[in-house]
Amino acid sequence: MRDESPQPSQLIFPVQLQPAEWDEEPQIPQGHEWGWLEAFVLIQVMWGLLLFLPGSQAYRTYIRAFPYVSSLLALVICVRSIGADSAGPGARWVLSSLLLMVFMLMHPGTWLMSGVAQIVFQLALAAPIFWSVRVWLTAERLERLIFLVFAAHFFSAGLGLLQVYYPDTFLPPEFSSLGMKLNPEFVHELSYLGTDDRLIIRPPGLSDMPGGAAISGVIAALLAFGFATRSNISFVNRAYYLGAVLVAITVVYLTQVRSVLLMLVICMLAIAFVSLRQGRAVQGGWRATLATGLVVGSFVWAVTLGGDVVSDRFKDMVSSGVVETYQTNRGFFLEYTIRELTYEFPLGAGLGRWGMMSVYFGEPNWQYEPLHAEIQPTGWLYDGGVFMWFLYGGAILAAMRSTYRVAIDREHPLHELAGMAFSVQFLIAGLCFTGPAFNTQLAILFWLMTAITYAALRTTFVLEQLQAEEEAEAYAQAEADADAGVHSEAR
Repeated sequence: MRDESPQPSQLIFPVQLQPAEWDEEPQIPQGHEWGWLEAFVLIQVMWGLLLFLPGSQAYRTYIRAFPYVSSLLALVICVRSIGADSAGPGARWVLSSLLLMVFMLMHPGTWLMSGVAQIVFQLALAAPIFWSVRVWLTAERLERLIFLVFAAHFFSAGLGLLQVYYPDTFLPPEFSSLGMKLNPEFVHELSYLGTDDRLIIRPPGLSDMPGGAAISGVIAALLAFGFATRSNISFVNRAYYLGAVLVAITVVYLTQVRSVLLMLVICMLAIAFVSLRQGRAVQGGWRATLATGLVVGSFVWAVTLGGDVVSDRFKDMVSSGVVETYQTNRGFFLEYTIRELTYEFPLGAGLGRWGMMSVYFGEPNWQYEPLHAEIQPTGWLYDGGVFMWFLYGGAILAAMRSTYRVAIDREHPLHELAGMAFSVQFLIAGLCFTGPAFNTQLAILFWLMTAITYAALRTTFVLEQLQAEEEAEAYAQAEADADAGVHSEAR
């Protein structure tokens, strides 16, 4: 068997990387043990509960920073304890992109304070790929982590549905103070009249932004669909997960974020495609049919609440077609970036001139005005020019390729879990063309999914090696005992 385990990296922090060679047998934790990873997964979503506390808007900046700070804190802790490494899929590409951003600090258009903040921010987003790969993960623990991602986002999506039915009880007491400052009418503009003249504020979920439940809805729906279509699952659990899919997709409809719904449909079909690549044509067709039924069923439920407003918005998407819908809504920004901005900023526009870092730490001047990026490729172009497209795009492709190879190997014990991780990766990569996904917490989720799948793959490989060694030793001992018996009889 060829050794495909990760080898010691050229760029490594204090501790030597295993498992290619080890001095002592590694102490791999049992699947039932909980640790920092589980807490980290929950922090990334459940921090939103703090925004529901009275007077929380006065501390909104600190609350919003909490998930990112926790990611950096995890990196620091792991560097000081078990170490961190750049051997994970896409990690060295990410390091190269960070080095490019450091170099871009010398660009004359850089806003220095927000530029430095942007580098630290990007390190926080990608940090899981440097520290999570060092954790020993059994298949049982990997499944639990993916389930926790689903459960946390389903909680947010479910809260979003309750915010439609019982707005006075479940809506946050205050909406984003920053959003209100930028546009005092933004909550009203993101509201609509549903059936029975019900005023519906686009569900925020565990956030203070109308429509914020869309992301949680799409992630919960995607992972629930993955769990529901696994083999050897009980009827009760399958029914539970399919019900979760209906709730989550309904919330996406009610937020009226069409680009997110479009990516969800594509990703559910991608799960069916993985089945086809595994040689399971019947299962692939069944998954595609089931996905279609769930999308239609959720639409009917959403229309009973949102009425013609929801119906008309999504019927236009069907009548116009996927390509035309994207071109009309988001495709213009991609076309403008490629045709215009690449000629204006081929080597970047300088760091810190776009995004939230420019809002919090910006020091604008009349020579280099702030910039705006509606989609991620535009932001990458500003930060590092076409070289950033190559480097960060390479990081994403390397990460997805690693997970995809496990997902399509039907003989691998992790292939179903890897398939779910790949679907989330695919979703976030696709959302880059609808918004600046890798300038949000979605980037943390992308690199976390990449890292824990890789760590579980590494752990599985080591366990197989240990088992093979134990079997070889047992066989050698049996041979030795047999030889000893033969010599004894001969005497």
